Amino acid sequence: MILCQRWLLVLILVMAGGVTAHAQSCVTPDEVKQLLARVQSPPATSIDQKLRKKLLLMSQQQGEMLLEVVEKDQTKASDQKKLHKLYQQNTAKFCEILKSVGWPSAALVDRDGVLASFQILNNATFELQRDLLPVIVASMKKDPEQKPLFAGFFDRLRVSAGMKQLFGTQAMSMGGFLVLYPIEDQTKLDSLRAQFGLPPMDDNIRELERTYGKPLVKARQPPTTKLSKQLTDSITQAIDSAALKSNEIDPGDVIKTETSLVSLNVSVFTNNNQVFTGSLAKDDFHVEENGKEQTVTYFASTDVPFDLVLLIDLSGSTLEKRDLIKASTLRFIEAARPSDRLAIVTFSDKTTVVSPLTLDRVQLAASVAGMQGEGGSHVWDAIKFALDNVVGPKLPDRRRAIVMMSDGVDGSFTRYGSYRGSATLFADLIEQVRGTDALIVPIYLDTEDSEYGPNAKEEYENARRALNLLARESGGSYYKARKLPDLNGVYEQVINDLGKVYSLGYKPTNEAHDNSWRWVKVSVVNRPELTARTRPGYYAQ
Repeated sequence: MILCQRWLLVLILVMAGGVTAHAQSCVTPDEVKQLLARVQSPPATSIDQKLRKKLLLMSQQQGEMLLEVVEKDQTKASDQKKLHKLYQQNTAKFCEILKSVGWPSAALVDRDGVLASFQILNNATFELQRDLLPVIVASMKKDPEQKPLFAGFFDRLRVSAGMKQLFGTQAMSMGGFLVLYPIEDQTKLDSLRAQFGLPPMDDNIRELERTYGKPLVKARQPPTTKLSKQLTDSITQAIDSAALKSNEIDPGDVIKTETSLVSLNVSVFTNNNQVFTGSLAKDDFHVEENGKEQTVTYFASTDVPFDLVLLIDLSGSTLEKRDLIKASTLRFIEAARPSDRLAIVTFSDKTTVVSPLTLDRVQLAASVAGMQGEGGSHVWDAIKFALDNVVGPKLPDRRRAIVMMSDGVDGSFTRYGSYRGSATLFADLIEQVRGTDALIVPIYLDTEDSEYGPNAKEEYENARRALNLLARESGGSYYKARKLPDLNGVYEQVINDLGKVYSLGYKPTNEAHDNSWRWVKVSVVNRPELTARTRPGYYAQ
């Protein structure tokens, strides 16, 4: 009997600090040689049911406690300490098993016993993981059905050493999100996963989100290893010595595009979080990239016009409030500056362009009367559609923004029911937002009180986090409307705030196009009472 997919997902989830403290390996070099020899010995003739049940119990205890910590988002140090203690206890028991019977094979403990063994090993000391790598490689080559489990183990070692993972099996729970560690080669990821018996990455992400009830995003860069240099070097050497065949690990070429100017939209706020109403010049701004000062070569003041896409949620729950929505949309059109081009897009489970970008206010107002929609709320599909098809190309004399009104409940992260939400992964949408200079300006419409169900609170918490993250990653602002009539005031505030956005540009002193993430920080010179807000960085592609 194979353990269920839920436990497999728990098995491959890395927690921040979720491994035991560094210690000496419980196997000596001579014992590793003996373990290698046992891999090649004839298989067991019958299942050792007592050993199998012992391994399953150890694995189940770890899985249940880990899932509990993930759901609490690692908020309690006492829970982490309890989990680590269990890891230590199970590692000690597992070492005794290794020395007694060798690496547990399917012939000895059945397939679920092998899966349990990997789960225990994945949470053992780094030293033991490093020393057992050649044993695991040999066992996998003798028994190819271990390939999916090996992939998770191999990624875990790489992440521990501060490297990018190969198979996309490792994530952590942080800040209400599942955060997937960076992957060496996205272009060949699904091909590599298929070679090792893993499902396509998109399917895996959806299953992770539904299992843990949290949105998944991709980390910008590999984690900084907390291991000593000596241990890191020894793990790296073990990975390099794994001697995997070229058809098993086939790194691809990183696709790069040339870019010379980093563009930033910058909002300035006072200490009480009010938009600064004064006027600033180019020399008032200080820009750093990865801590190094950059020279601003392009500057545009706040009067540069915007291309604004108003994205409106018209899912079934809004049917009785369409008149209010249409009235507030007309107010938005009236509040926009005459030089701003506007587009109106509505969405439910489908996305509809009510009006393309235009300066014609009469046309825009006339199009509002035909706004309609019903069904589910595919939020991520709608934002992607607007970015791909409506927001328009980057122009030197215009800025771009998507202003979205929605409760943000997409359904992608729900644990219950059959509703799956958008076809677009939230993780892919965030990556697209990180690669554009268009501002995402969500207006969260609070409809939580009208929804009931076992996971309603969780879904709304996820929605608020996700919308807030979209705003932060683009450099935009996040707004709230407690109820539909509040939209009028919020829309006017959004238009007013966008009218005070500056545009900066610089040529990076680091000219390498290495696909690395570059952190960007903007500040206002000699004005400690002012805070500048922009996107957190960009990929140097």
